[in-house]
Amino acid sequence: MLYDLIIIGAGPAGLAAAIYAKRALLKTLILEKDLAGGKLNKTAEVENYPGFTKISGSGLAEEMAKHVHEEITQLTKNSQEIFVAKTKNAVYFGKAVIIASGTVENKLKVPGEEEFTNYGVSYCAICDGFLFRGQTVAVVGGGYSACEAALYLSNLAKKVYLIHRRAEFRVDQEIEQQIRQSPQIQLILNTAISEISGEAEKQKRLTCLILKNLKEAQEKKIEVSALFPCIGLLPYTNFLHNLRVCDEKNYILVNEKCATEVSGLFAVGDVIRPERIRQIVTATADGAIAAQAVTEYLRKFDKKQEFTVY
Repeated sequence: MLYDLIIIGAGPAGLAAAIYAKRALLKTLILEKDLAGGKLNKTAEVENYPGFTKISGSGLAEEMAKHVHEEITQLTKNSQEIFVAKTKNAVYFGKAVIIASGTVENKLKVPGEEEFTNYGVSYCAICDGFLFRGQTVAVVGGGYSACEAALYLSNLAKKVYLIHRRAEFRVDQEIEQQIRQSPQIQLILNTAISEISGEAEKQKRLTCLILKNLKEAQEKKIEVSALFPCIGLLPYTNFLHNLRVCDEKNYILVNEKCATEVSGLFAVGDVIRPERIRQIVTATADGAIAAQAVTEYLRKFDKKQEFTVY
């Protein structure tokens, strides 16, 4: 089947694009590797989305849509100017594509991280924090995501270690004040995690972290039941290498219409925002802009052309 539009990613940007594409009567397919809503599902409360005074992230996702769940592995364009989207299980064809694949969590890349992922190491405090109620946990990072995770966990855990490799946090004064005043949060600054350790035989679980003070070059061990790394995000664009539309950091380059240099290929949301503000409202605005641009593109596309699909 040939689709008018394939949308890759069902976060706020992708869902907004889908809504406008539906209004334009475009035959649209959405490919999403996880849950519809993207990082909305990792957000405790949304207070800055028009039409909702306060709503959970997952609740807002449900208000938007429900979609297909498949992970794309490669996107190319054939000689007939048709996009070919490959997943692990199928191949899809579209006249236009909107990339809304978002970002993925950066990894610490230290011994034990992969071994204890899902056994105490989690990249989503909102998703997994409740599993460690009344226990001692750790968060690593110095930005908004780390501080917000620490504050969220402070309402659940007995103690929250907030580990940061610098002395200052990259957040506004109000959030930093909340962090420093919380009796449940203990700051460990100028420090990095050098190893994640635990039990691997009877019941596999994280039990401790080996920390290294970056100023004094001393190591110490702390006992924790969980670790939540919050050290930044990476654009999820590894399936786009053949199209060469990314910058040196693998974010997608677009113009004011969210269009790339490849005709018919558009991108929206966090995947185009390495430095710019990342909010639900900016993502949905991108989606609306891109959907309108797709409609204009398809209007010029020769629908009477005979397509040969491989």
